[in-house]
Amino acid sequence: MFPLSFKQAPSSPGAGKKVRRDTVAGPEPLTDRRREGVAPSQPPGMEPEDPPSPRWLDLVLAGLALLSLAQAYGFRKCAQYELDVRHVICIHKSIANLSEAIGELPAYTTHLNLSQNLLPALPSQGFAHLPGLEDLRLEWNHISDIRPGAFLGLGNLTLLNLVENKLVTVNDSSFLGLSRLRILLLNHNFIVTVQERAFAPTLDLRLLNLSRNSIADPPPVVAALRRLRRLEVLDLSRNKISSLRGCSGTLPALAELRLCDNLLTALDFSSWRPPNLTSLDVSRNLHLHEVRLDGLPRLTSLNLSTTEVDLERLGGRAPRGLRALDLSFTVGNLSSVCGLLERLPRLESLGFRGNGVMARDVRSLANCSGPLRSLDLGGSSTLTGLVDAELDAVPGLEWLSLKGSQLSQVSNASWGALRNLTVLDLSLNRLKAFPDWTFGPLGALRFLDLSRNPLVEVAGAAFSGLGALRELHLAGCWVVAIRSSSFAPFPNLEVLNLRENNIRTLKKKTFQALGKLHLLTLSQNRLGAIEQGAFRGLHNLRHLDLAYNILTGFHKGVFRDLEGLEVLDLSFNKITYETNRTESPFTGLPALRRLNLEGQLNGIQVVPCNFFNGLGGLRELLLGKNSAVFLDSNQLDPLTNLTSLDISGTRAGERGLFLSLGLFRPLGRLVRLRLENNNLESLGPGMFSGLKSLRILSLRFNSLKVVDRDHVRDLPALRFLDLFGNRLDCTCGNLWFKNWAVGNASVQVPYLGSYACSQPDTNSLLVDFDDPVCNYELGKVYFLCSSTLVLATLAGTLLSSKLSWWLRYGLYVVRTWTEARWKREDRPFTYDAFVSFAADDERWVYEELVPALERDGRPAFRLCLHHRDFEPGADIFENIQAAVDTSRKTLCVVSRHYLRSEWCRLEVQLASVKMVYDHRDVVILIFLEDVPTYRLSGFHRLRKLVKKQTFITWPEDPGERPLFWARIRNALANRTVGDEGDEEDKQLIVAT
Repeated sequence: MFPLSFKQAPSSPGAGKKVRRDTVAGPEPLTDRRREGVAPSQPPGMEPEDPPSPRWLDLVLAGLALLSLAQAYGFRKCAQYELDVRHVICIHKSIANLSEAIGELPAYTTHLNLSQNLLPALPSQGFAHLPGLEDLRLEWNHISDIRPGAFLGLGNLTLLNLVENKLVTVNDSSFLGLSRLRILLLNHNFIVTVQERAFAPTLDLRLLNLSRNSIADPPPVVAALRRLRRLEVLDLSRNKISSLRGCSGTLPALAELRLCDNLLTALDFSSWRPPNLTSLDVSRNLHLHEVRLDGLPRLTSLNLSTTEVDLERLGGRAPRGLRALDLSFTVGNLSSVCGLLERLPRLESLGFRGNGVMARDVRSLANCSGPLRSLDLGGSSTLTGLVDAELDAVPGLEWLSLKGSQLSQVSNASWGALRNLTVLDLSLNRLKAFPDWTFGPLGALRFLDLSRNPLVEVAGAAFSGLGALRELHLAGCWVVAIRSSSFAPFPNLEVLNLRENNIRTLKKKTFQALGKLHLLTLSQNRLGAIEQGAFRGLHNLRHLDLAYNILTGFHKGVFRDLEGLEVLDLSFNKITYETNRTESPFTGLPALRRLNLEGQLNGIQVVPCNFFNGLGGLRELLLGKNSAVFLDSNQLDPLTNLTSLDISGTRAGERGLFLSLGLFRPLGRLVRLRLENNNLESLGPGMFSGLKSLRILSLRFNSLKVVDRDHVRDLPALRFLDLFGNRLDCTCGNLWFKNWAVGNASVQVPYLGSYACSQPDTNSLLVDFDDPVCNYELGKVYFLCSSTLVLATLAGTLLSSKLSWWLRYGLYVVRTWTEARWKREDRPFTYDAFVSFAADDERWVYEELVPALERDGRPAFRLCLHHRDFEPGADIFENIQAAVDTSRKTLCVVSRHYLRSEWCRLEVQLASVKMVYDHRDVVILIFLEDVPTYRLSGFHRLRKLVKKQTFITWPEDPGERPLFWARIRNALANRTVGDEGDEEDKQLIVAT
């Protein structure tokens, strides 16, 4: 059993550490996603979506969207984790203005990491738009002020990390709104004062870390914690606390209190009595003159390491229920230690590191310590050997650490009585060899660590009796060779760690006795050869680590015995192929799921076409960090179930990584593809065709200038496209990408708002690129459309002003022709004749014609005259057509004035149409004067009528006029005409 009380409690999450290269890919978290602005209010759906087509309307809408990046799915200084968009990472982005950086984050965000930035303060309600936030990390900023209500709206927050900032005072209003907060990390600040109601809003707090601050007066801090009835862990380490006097209150749930690395000289819990405190750490205080633990009745773990304390006085006041005690690196003689231990009858774990014990002291300590189950004697420079039953007095021991001592000799007599020991740590000693049966008495041992000892070989006889062993660690020894007999005593071994040795060759059947082994680590040796059958017997092996060796190649079927292997790490070897003709070394690995071939010394060079044969079940392949990788179009064909492929960091020189077209086509199940840092300048057409399941594509830190629209179209399931670190051209070729990335709510383009243009001498960003510069295609369309519209308008205006009469004339001619053709049935007439005359002949009509036909003589005819009978307000064309249609005849009073009138022309034409299709002689011509034939040429229809029919001329002689009126009356009485010439008339009508 490992001791729980001796080890320094692990530092709080993120405390005191620079952030690693994010768990997401990229210098800052690549991961995490689609561009500065607002992502959708709900996480993007899983349905694949094609990129929008380049229709002009789409471009216009995208252009409008650029007016405000609030439509964008991607952010200038933040990125969503590629596997969970609810996690947002904004690490190391020089953020000084909080609202600008996170103002557009989606409301569904649950985890936000703003570490390593330049935030000077937290504004009021700065996170109110993120009500779903559960984890907020603000470590390594410059925060010196938390404004009142800074965290209002974060009712779901459970973890708040403010490590490594510049806070001096914790105010009453600092944590308003954090009703569900459980973990609060305020370590590594400059806190001196905590106001009384500072933690009043955080009633559900379970862990509070105030370590590494400048707190010298603890009573106000303890008073501020009175309302935290669920607080379980309080860390006040590394402050300036010298005493607990004046502290009061109970903190009923407090179970662990850390006061290490302070200036404590007295430890008095007489007034402050946490009733359920079980663990107290006061290590690394200089000198405790007074220790009073009477008020801690349930204390079970006490850490006094590296603290000078009067053990005799402590013995009289130590809680008798103490079960774990750490006295490592304390100053005191062994007799006082024994005196203390004798007063602790329930003690189970004892830490006694670095106290300079010798073998005889171990025996004495064991004799006075009671029924120990865990003992740490590591770090004793005077302990050189255990050979004489030194530990027989603690037969119930289960956990024993002798790590970091100077042991050079041990024997089975040392632990002959330790029948219950399950964990033994002998690492970092000087053990070179073991006699036979050294560990024989330890039949219950499950864990043995011999790392960092100068062992040259693993002699199986020394380990006889360890049939129950599950883990054996031999890392960092001097082992040169291993044989099949080395591991014969370990039939139940599951983990074997041989990393950092000098093993050069794996012999045949070396591991045949390890039938239950799950994990074998052989990394960082000098392995250059693996014999056929070396892995025989390892049918349960799941993980094989051969990284950082000097392997150059493999025999056919070298891994054939590993039918259950799931993870194979061959990274950072010297595997190289110069020919495409070789047998696959991976046959016989049907269960393999992850293969790592990164970082071969000279690059893999030519990957054989059948190199991956037999890996149909492979899910993840890593080929990155190779200086040269040549992949033709068919090497990946066997990997039909591959879901993750990484070919990043090839350092391929100026030419960049070469990827043949069709290389990825067989990978229909691929979900994640990383091609980062390869100096890629372009991607061939159809490079990603066939990748119908790809959701994550990372092309960051390449030399791409233009993004091809077709590549995106080939990826219907794409949800995360990372092009960070490419200096894209701010040209029209990338306009589509900018508009698509800003407007597409289903694909995240991380840090889109910070993509810089490639043009020299400019600091402009891609998202600021001016759209109108590129709308020349639309400009052509707009120009043609507008020009056509203008010309049509001009033409219409011209026609309307110049030819409107003719247009209407033609319309009514056609209308009359149509009605005459389809409505030929007999109709009743209103008038006997419609009189068509010019305005200049109106006097003759009213003085001569009308009286002669309507009043003088019988029968009296009813005439239709313009001014008298036309409907007032109606269109003139409508009136003319109605007059012709409702009159039995049309009298045309022809004169030179008549021939100049366009209205008269229309009246003749309409009457002619009626004459042809009604088969009636409906036109009577009256000539008031002689008109030469050539004057009739413009009146084509009238000229035709003159040639075909008899016309009547107004006589100059008054004596002839009675005959004239008789002839007119006779003509009005004639109702029909023959059919002769009808077809010709129809043609004339059309032509006129």
